[in-house]
Amino acid sequence: MAEETPKKTTRKPDPTTQLLNELKAELKALSDWTVNELPPRKAEHYDGRAHAWSRHYASNGQVDGLLLSLAFEALSSLNPSERRYSLVQLAAASLTAIEKLDGGK
Repeated sequence: MAEETPKKTTRKPDPTTQLLNELKAELKALSDWTVNELPPRKAEHYDGRAHAWSRHYASNGQVDGLLLSLAFEALSSLNPSERRYSLVQLAAASLTAIEKLDGGK
């Protein structure tokens, strides 16, 4: 009687890994973007929008307020390191929103 070896089960990637793989595919599609600097006048306008959406988020706690306040904050940052930090915050909030939409699958 020959013993059967157990079949290897393919491990499904965890949701965060799966999401990061989707993001990598999107990044490839966006790799040819050219980004021009914003004029300070426009950055000031975006700063006002960031504060307005931040107030909206503080009073309602809804995802639109959070994402828009972070997006406008990133757009209003003239300092590259501040803009980078704001974009990382926006990416983290976006990933969290996606994970909530996926329901922890």
